[in-house]
Amino acid sequence: MRTLIVLSALPGSGKSTWSEQYRLTHKHVKIVSSDAIRKEVTGQYQDLNHEKEVWEIYFNRINEFFDKYEDVTVIADSTNITDNFRLIPLEKCPKYDRCVLVVLKKKLDQILEQNHVRNEAKYVPEEAIKSMWKRWEDPSNEVKALYDEVIEIEGWFESPKVKESFHYKD
Repeated sequence: MRTLIVLSALPGSGKSTWSEQYRLTHKHVKIVSSDAIRKEVTGQYQDLNHEKEVWEIYFNRINEFFDKYEDVTVIADSTNITDNFRLIPLEKCPKYDRCVLVVLKKKLDQILEQNHVRNEAKYVPEEAIKSMWKRWEDPSNEVKALYDEVIEIEGWFESPKVKESFHYKD
């Protein structure tokens, strides 16, 4: 079975941490991160000057994993803060057998605090996070209905395994 997991959360909410924990505890998991691709393309996580190329690679890579493996779970690690963005992976990657939306909900003060302890290269300016916070939409029932499963995670989680993983290194 080929499963696509689409993440939805603000920067600093734990998307990459959740993805890595999932990868460490499940078989056949691939993570496609828009931030990692941005760093591949530009040399920096926060350089937004080549977004068209970044997103083309992002969706191509997700689809390449579908084509390459018969049994795979691909985690699409990106913010997807509005319903419009949550629909794009479904449109660009339509062949997956199962699609899951994982929404990580955190309080703004927790997100800002986590952002301050991130690797400096992954730090997101506070004003950018606050702006995204204002634009955040909880997934609508219409969008939820398009996914095979919706998982909403509220609050914070700790993962000692993940703290030793690549996520906390550069």
